[in-house]
Amino acid sequence: MWRLGATANLLCDIVRLAEEQTGDGMLASILLLTEDGQHLELGGAPSLPDEYNAAIEGMAIGDGAGSCGTAAATGQAIFVDDIATDPLWADFRDLALSHGLGACWSVPIKAGDGSVLGTFANYYSEPRQPSDLDRAIIEAIALTTSIAVERMRLERMRNRAEEAKALILEELQHRVKNAFALAQSLINLNVPAALSARDLADKVNGKLRAIASAQDLIIIRNAAGRSDEMTSIHTLLATILGPLGHGDADDRISLNGDEQTVDAQSLSGLAMVFHELATNAIKYGALKDMGGKVSIDWLRTAEGLKIEWTESGGPTTTPPESQNFGTRLVASTIRQLGATIDYDWRADGLGVTIILPRASVAE
Repeated sequence: MWRLGATANLLCDIVRLAEEQTGDGMLASILLLTEDGQHLELGGAPSLPDEYNAAIEGMAIGDGAGSCGTAAATGQAIFVDDIATDPLWADFRDLALSHGLGACWSVPIKAGDGSVLGTFANYYSEPRQPSDLDRAIIEAIALTTSIAVERMRLERMRNRAEEAKALILEELQHRVKNAFALAQSLINLNVPAALSARDLADKVNGKLRAIASAQDLIIIRNAAGRSDEMTSIHTLLATILGPLGHGDADDRISLNGDEQTVDAQSLSGLAMVFHELATNAIKYGALKDMGGKVSIDWLRTAEGLKIEWTESGGPTTTPPESQNFGTRLVASTIRQLGATIDYDWRADGLGVTIILPRASVAE
C-alpha cells in the first residue's frame, strides 16, 4: 500500500479545486494503484460519502469493475453515462445508487513512462453524458494529478532507500560485534586444549575461516542465477555450525535428520537464523563453556519441515526484557520465509522450534 501521510492533503486539494471549478454538483475522487498493481486505494475523495469510500477501498481492478477499476485495468478513459444501466457497474450498482451517484467518468492517471498510477473520476447525481469540453478538462486534471502522484512515488522510493541503508548499517554493526564475540569465545574455548601458542593460533584461524565461509553462505545464496539450487538442511547446518563445534571429537553440536532439501530462497534466511542462534549460544547459552551441548533435530510433518534447536548443560535461560537487533532480524527473516518460530526458555537451556512451510521443502 501507498503510505500517503501528509501528501494526501495535496490530493484532496486537487479534488476540491476540480469540484469548485465545475460548479455543477460534480464530486471527484483520486484512487491510487496499490503496489501489487491489482487493487485501488483511496487517494482523495473528500466530498464522496465516507461509507462509499470505505466500500471501494482496496477494490480489485479489471474490465467490468466499475469506471475506475476498468480505467485502471485497461489504461483507457471510461465514461459511464448511466450507472443504473451500464454493465460495467453490475457489481457496484446498488452501492453507487444507494449513495445518490448516477454517472461516473474516470480517466487513468499515468506516469511519464505510460504506466498507470491510479484514476481520476467525476461523479454526478443524475445520468449525464460528457461533452468534448468535459473530456478535455478531466483528462487535463488527470495529467496534472500525475505530477503530484509521481512525486509521491519518488519520495516513497527515497524513504525506502534511506530505511534500507539504515537497516544495512545496523546489520553490519551487529555482524561485526558478533564476529568479535565469536573470535573471543573461540580463543577462550580452545586455550585449555592448545599444546602451544602456534597450536592455538592454528585451531582458531581454521575456525575463523570456516565462519567466513558460513557468512558467504548467508549472503551469496541470494545472488542471481542460483534460484533453482536445492541444498540439504544437513549441509546447511554443518556449514553454519562446523566452526562452533559440530564434527569435533566431543560432539558438542549434533545434527539429527534425513537429507531433506530446502529451496535456495529459504536457504540464506535459514542460514542467518541458525547463525544467530549459534552466536547467542556461544555468547550467552549452552556453548558458552565446554559442558554445554546443542542438538538440532528435523522432521518433515504435514505442516512442513519442523526443526528443533535444543540447548542443554548451559546456564538457565530467561526471556529477554526487550528485543535487540538480532532478535528483530530473526523475527523479520522468519516472516519473510512464511515460517513460524517458538522459544522455550527452560531452566536447562533454550529450546527453539521452527516450522518451514511445505512450499519451501523438496518432495
